[in-house]
Amino acid sequence: MPLQTVASGLRFIDSLPEDGHWRLLDTRPVEQCEKRSIKDARCLAADNLLGNSGRLPSLRDIVWLLGTLGLEGSETVVVAGRPGEARDFIAGVLYLAGQRRVLVLQPPLSRLIASGDFPVAAGQRRSMSRERHYVAMPRDAQIVLRRELQQRLNGNQHLRLLDARSQEEYWGEQIRGWRGGHIPGAEPVALEAGSPIRLTEAGVDTVVYGHAPRDSIVAFVRLQAHWPQPVQVLIEGWRAWSADGRLPVDSESYEDNKTLTGS
Repeated sequence: MPLQTVASGLRFIDSLPEDGHWRLLDTRPVEQCEKRSIKDARCLAADNLLGNSGRLPSLRDIVWLLGTLGLEGSETVVVAGRPGEARDFIAGVLYLAGQRRVLVLQPPLSRLIASGDFPVAAGQRRSMSRERHYVAMPRDAQIVLRRELQQRLNGNQHLRLLDARSQEEYWGEQIRGWRGGHIPGAEPVALEAGSPIRLTEAGVDTVVYGHAPRDSIVAFVRLQAHWPQPVQVLIEGWRAWSADGRLPVDSESYEDNKTLTGS
């Protein structure tokens, strides 16, 4: 499936939209959200979307969960909370699941609540059953699995790989996973440093990855929201790639004492 132009389907914003035609997701811990949030906000913490060891649930389970928040996929959703990975992860899951428009509020939600400029009320926890059927088409053309990536690398396809982990992890000096190093051909990027990243030339796909699904989706959001070009994400991340001994690794390293961090 060809990648489509991203347009304004995903972007960061500095203030709440004035038109009022949006739904707000509060990504802070549920206890904080239920205590006080913007009026009509729904609560969705990152922990609600991750299983054991940070495993991402199936698309079917994600779609069901979004339905328990009263979403159908056609709405504009403002994702707010504390600046950081939890907020951006929720935004990325929504966008990849097919949500029509996802806006990530950059200022801390607590600042808006304390300002007195917006009506506040207790945030609403998601329901135990679906309120609506989530019917948006997932943006699966922007999701890459490791076997697919291996085939594309073996086929010498025009591909640009971006590694969003730390320099120490990229060079195999710090090992999080079964092996250290990076996917052959990947270039390291620092998405939090604010340094501009050159656009990928026409006809070349861009694939970004982090350590695990959460980190990979966060890196995807931070890149895609500021790029006019469509980006793809290796959603399983480095952890799954390093655990498969059949897959190649550059700067390969191992822990002699078998003590792995964050694996």
